[in-house]
Amino acid sequence: MTELTLHTLDDARWNAMAVRRIDGIDPFVIAVRTTGIYCRVGCPARTPYRQNVCFLNSIDEAREQGFRACKRCHPDAGDLSPWRPKRIGTKEP
Repeated sequence: MTELTLHTLDDARWNAMAVRRIDGIDPFVIAVRTTGIYCRVGCPARTPYRQNVCFLNSIDEAREQGFRACKRCHPDAGDLSPWRPKRIGTKEP
């Protein structure tokens, strides 16, 4: 990939993270350098500063780089679809 392509992809991923949706983008992992945590899109945690964020393609890549899973959105507990709060009083399939 060229530098321009990576920059454009990072911008698209940052925008997806900000609105907590991944429409038209492959699932990805959000890693925060200052906390050492990786999250999925839609995590209810506070949005980190842009300069502290890197985007990775997989959970395995995040673990290889020394990040640990977020305890709020649990990105390692399934697929990387956007996090959604569980509804109280409904049965999970």
